[in-house]
Amino acid sequence: MVGATRNDEPSNLSTQPLITIVMPTWNRLPFIEEAVRSVIAQTYRHWELIVVDDGSTDGTAERLHAIGESRLCVLSRPHSGRLGNLRNCGAAAGTGELIAFLDSDDVWLPQKVELQVRALAESDAGWCYSGYEMMDAAGRTIPMRTGAFRPVSGQIAREVLTYQVTSATPTLVVRRALFQALGGFSEDARLVTHEDQELILRLATRAAAVAVPDIVVRVRDHPGRTTARTRFPYEQSALVYEMFLAGKPPAELAFVAHRCCARELANAGMKRLASGHPMRAAMLFGRSLSHALR
Repeated sequence: MVGATRNDEPSNLSTQPLITIVMPTWNRLPFIEEAVRSVIAQTYRHWELIVVDDGSTDGTAERLHAIGESRLCVLSRPHSGRLGNLRNCGAAAGTGELIAFLDSDDVWLPQKVELQVRALAESDAGWCYSGYEMMDAAGRTIPMRTGAFRPVSGQIAREVLTYQVTSATPTLVVRRALFQALGGFSEDARLVTHEDQELILRLATRAAAVAVPDIVVRVRDHPGRTTARTRFPYEQSALVYEMFLAGKPPAELAFVAHRCCARELANAGMKRLASGHPMRAAMLFGRSLSHALR
């Protein structure tokens, strides 16, 4: 099983919290070894890596076994394409008191885990996020679509709702107790993408966050990326807000969520109208108006 101790690790390893790193993958052979090796290169050594292989047919499992890393465990499953379920299965297979997530086409810089574990140890926060940058398929840095990273700690639910604070799945480190209390990632079949944003909203509502300002994650943008294949992202964003509202948040957060949801639904309606779907657009505009009037 994962979590074995290496002879070259510090003698005080047992006093350091074990961190379970979860990596779902499906046919990412061109990128996955780089992702895994970025974990192996971490300055923080007390980790276990659970790769949940979603039925890859490109030799992913064989490539990972060839790395020969004792802290790496590969769980092979029939293909489902359900990212939330894959991440939850990986988290459940581990034993770390902290859980982190890394997609198989992204990479971490060497001090990523060390900085975030330290930040959590020095605070009462339930979860941590860090700075990140975007890169293309070849690893070249590209501009951020969301603007400059803004590290904000504390109770940040309003900032997350309004996109004043943005984070990405590979930047997250969460206390296992909090992750389990929230039920992990949503496995709602309607949530094709944005499952990370949905979880982050619940994290921000339940517990304080601590932000690491350093850019220690590189997120790869390429044609095969899940979000790149989403034709109607505004509808997924609106669904996240509606799921958040279904959880009966405090009134002041609900007010903000209704306004944000109205905006996303209006954008979704415009997108559908431009795509030649007038009936769908009309329905989206109607839902937008309903939220705006709350």
